[in-house]
Amino acid sequence: MLNTDNREVNRKGFTLIEILTVIGILGVIGAITTGVITITLRGTKKSDLMEVARQESDTALTQMVKTIRYAQSLDSPTSCMPSPQTVSSIQVSAVGTHVQTTYTCGAGSIQSNGISLFNTNAVTVNSCSFVCTQPTLNDPSTITIKYTLSQASGGNFAESSFSLPFETSVTMRNVQQQ
Repeated sequence: MLNTDNREVNRKGFTLIEILTVIGILGVIGAITTGVITITLRGTKKSDLMEVARQESDTALTQMVKTIRYAQSLDSPTSCMPSPQTVSSIQVSAVGTHVQTTYTCGAGSIQSNGISLFNTNAVTVNSCSFVCTQPTLNDPSTITIKYTLSQASGGNFAESSFSLPFETSVTMRNVQQQ
C-alpha cells in the first residue's frame, strides 16, 4: 500500500529565494566595484592633467630663469628700488648680443616677445606677476615670477579642474653696474 501522505521531495534545484539572494549580493558587489573603478579613473585623469601642467610650467620656468639669470641688464622696470615693484612684464637684455627679451603676463599665458610659453590648449595662466627687488644699488636685482596654472578647457567635473600655484625667484648674475 502506498502512503500518499509521505511524499518524497526531490530537491535538485534552487529555490526562488536563494536565486534572488545571490542576485542581490552580486548586485551590491558590482555597484561597489563600479564605484571604486570610477573614483580611480577620475583620480588618474586629474593626476594626468596636473602632470601636464607641471611639465608645461617646468619648460616655461626653465626658459625664463635662464634668460633672466644670465641677462646683462634689466631694461624694464629700470629700477627695483627703493621698494619691491610688482609688474606684469619685464624686459632684459642678453649678454654680448644685447638682444632684448620681454616676458609679459596676459591673455591666459606668459609670452616671450609675443610668443606664448605655454600650450594654451592644455593650460591657462592666472594671476601672473613679476616682483622686482633690489636691497641696495650695489646688489643685483632679484625677479620673483608668480603665476597659477589651471586647466584650459575645464569642465564641470572635479577631475577636470585644478589650480596649481608656481613661484620662483631669480637673482641676476651678469648685470653690468652703471
